[in-house]
Amino acid sequence: MNNAQKIITLWILFVVCMILHFNYHIGELFYGIEIKRPNATGVVPPSAAIIRFIFEILPMSLITFILFIEKPIIRKINFGIAAIFALANLAHLIEEFMSLKLDLSQLNLLSFVFISSLLLTLASWRWLKEDLSA
Repeated sequence: MNNAQKIITLWILFVVCMILHFNYHIGELFYGIEIKRPNATGVVPPSAAIIRFIFEILPMSLITFILFIEKPIIRKINFGIAAIFALANLAHLIEEFMSLKLDLSQLNLLSFVFISSLLLTLASWRWLKEDLSA
């Protein structure tokens, strides 16, 4: 499997993990746990759309660009975003470990996501350094 294929696969896996991450949160409903945020108003804030764009639509857009646009700028953008995501995933994992209410499901998932994001960054670095004709 070449680096571009690895990157596409890891981005797809990342989006699936984001879906699972949300699912784990709302899954608490089935156990009777209150999941409502304190001070919730019943209105979805604009920040939700921004978060969804960054962690769902942006990776899917990168997949599409990688599949159809073979330009150095796509490789650079992909590497930059992969590296930023790895740092964000590390921060979120640390935040989860420091939570007063440890959730083993989330810890397992976020650990997997962080390791996958490191592999994504590595594959992205290797792809960035590849000859475009390869």
